[in-house]
Amino acid sequence: MLKKRQITPKTIILDVLRLTRGNFCQSAKLISVGELFDFKASTIRVALTRLLTTGKIEADGSGGYRMSSNTDLLSDYIEQWRLGDLRRGEWQTDGWLMVLLPSNPDRAIRTLSQTTLQFFGFRKARNKVWVRPNNLLPSLIDLRALYQLVGLEKEALLFKADDIPYPEQFIWESTLWHTEDLQFTYEQQLMKLAKSKARLDELKVNNALRESFMIGGETINLLVRDPLLPDEMFCTPKREELRHAMCDYDACGHKIWTRFMGDSIVFNIYQDEKNK
Repeated sequence: MLKKRQITPKTIILDVLRLTRGNFCQSAKLISVGELFDFKASTIRVALTRLLTTGKIEADGSGGYRMSSNTDLLSDYIEQWRLGDLRRGEWQTDGWLMVLLPSNPDRAIRTLSQTTLQFFGFRKARNKVWVRPNNLLPSLIDLRALYQLVGLEKEALLFKADDIPYPEQFIWESTLWHTEDLQFTYEQQLMKLAKSKARLDELKVNNALRESFMIGGETINLLVRDPLLPDEMFCTPKREELRHAMCDYDACGHKIWTRFMGDSIVFNIYQDEKNK
């Protein structure tokens, strides 16, 4: 099962700036969002400083912040949740992506690598080898760059394989991905999304802002972390149903957040995506 998404000053800042990438958002706006979740202004400022130090965001010198160009690749990947199944290509049933991790790593580096691989739908097969179906549209070069940006150690080997013995493939397909749990998670999130959408208009503004941020963020997190398994391994219309429901929910949340953010450019990316 996927871990519950935590709301932190860091996630608040990155979630808002991700939607304003290419434009600056004033710190006062970010602080206002943070205060909705009971984070003090000083706490948000500390988080901004740390994100600046790590190069994940950049400042304009007058209190404005935006995502760093170094994080565009990951931001683009996250925003692709809207594409749903279009993120997948056809799968040749003997085609796999494999990652071989090097020996004797630093423990923190190895933990980050494993977390990264899990995020992108890989599962550990045996020894230091991680696998997933080779059904993703980006090239191997682009995938390698994305994985390393998120945290895969540079010494790791990412390659394609299509000569795996069938018994081994069968074990991978039937045991490595808990598809029944994933199906249940889709269904639960669909119900949560529907209930929230039905009551947003009845909530006070601040409560509606908090709820739309939390429920919307949970749903996007689920769609982004989906392993995008091929239909031959896991065929469910629930993933697409959830995506469509999230697009509708986002339209409702957009109206609420636009009023809250005033003339801020927040959510322009959402509008651009819908107009494509």
